[in-house]
Amino acid sequence: MTKGKLFNRVLRSAASMLTRQGFHVSEERYSAAYLKRYGFDINTFIDVGVYQGSPVFYELFKDKKFVLVDPQPDTMEKAADSVKGLNFDYIQSGAGSAKGVATLSLEGPSSSLMKRRDWKRQPEKTVEIQISPLDELLENKGYKGPFGLKVDTEGFDLDVLKGAEKTLRETQFVFTEASLRRRFEGSYRFSELVAYMAEQGFEVADVIPHRSHNRLVDVLFVRSDSSYLEPNAVPVRMVGSSGKTNNQS
Repeated sequence: MTKGKLFNRVLRSAASMLTRQGFHVSEERYSAAYLKRYGFDINTFIDVGVYQGSPVFYELFKDKKFVLVDPQPDTMEKAADSVKGLNFDYIQSGAGSAKGVATLSLEGPSSSLMKRRDWKRQPEKTVEIQISPLDELLENKGYKGPFGLKVDTEGFDLDVLKGAEKTLRETQFVFTEASLRRRFEGSYRFSELVAYMAEQGFEVADVIPHRSHNRLVDVLFVRSDSSYLEPNAVPVRMVGSSGKTNNQS
């Protein structure tokens, strides 16, 4: 028996045992190894809402051009280790549907331009920032498509996408954090996000749940006319109660 087959047998045995104890066992989908199966072929990756970086995508597209968009003044200090060795540009700005000034509540990775409904505490610090449509921030910079786009802006995600309609026309996929519950005052409903992306020619290809709660998920949108929506385009190893693995789309 090869090492690979032995390893898979051990995994199946462990997964079966955990399932019998009431645990759900599935493949880690927020990983470069999993997302690589889609075969995305882009020239530029745009990361909106950087904070400490997006290592999964930096690994996946390490030989591509990166555009990092974030308004926080210490973004490059926090993301220094993640972006080391990458070919990137940093744009210090907020992104939204229109140009203006807004108040950003500084809460580390949970920093937001929206007022929270799910937290009772007040933000420790706020800062005034400039906001511009992503289309304007990228305009005349010579960035080459097709693009990959990641948006993680704590409830402001749909607003960011509404300011990126021109960019979306050259975008192969969009990976965005999405609220399932109304976590912020005046924020979107999940159905509104899906409907807007459908209007832009995108469909949901994958939904990755949060590990510890169901208030939000990560959603992968791909172009509705692309091959990435075909059945079995990305085989997922799921482990059932019998311990057997099956390929599912």
